[in-house]
Amino acid sequence: MMSFTAYILPVLIISLMIYALFKKVNAYDSFIRGAKEGAKYAFEILPYVASMIIATAVFKSSNFLKTVVSFIDFMKNVNIDILTLMFFRPISGMASLATLHEIFKSYGPDSFTGYLASVIQGSTDTTLYIITVYFGAVGIKEIKYTLKAGLLVDILSFVFAFLIVKYLFF
Repeated sequence: MMSFTAYILPVLIISLMIYALFKKVNAYDSFIRGAKEGAKYAFEILPYVASMIIATAVFKSSNFLKTVVSFIDFMKNVNIDILTLMFFRPISGMASLATLHEIFKSYGPDSFTGYLASVIQGSTDTTLYIITVYFGAVGIKEIKYTLKAGLLVDILSFVFAFLIVKYLFF
């Protein structure tokens, strides 16, 4: 027996075709025009995406974060995997998902660390990625206030994620 979700996409496509027929719109031409426009935008943001991926990969392989934590006394008790997730989450969604996967493998999804990582992943966004890719694609040069506000919200999200997981789940 097929699940209900298997029917969602076919029903959506058929509904759009019926709507286009009702509105007397050539659905195929509209689809092709939209696909061309989407491809154009994809190629415009490709350099920004590639630069973020490369920078994230280089930073992750450098072990810089572990080195910095080893020199700072008050951070010696901080979980390095959570700190890595907190660092990568504003930069790259892919890197933060990979870190989340590693946390789940090491600590389990039902551990304090797994809960905390899940809440961080779900309550923050890729601030620097958004600013780099989308602001760069539309030509916005003045990012100072957006960057400050976005990173402040990320930091507050990390703090509240810890408090929520600590006091609601453990």
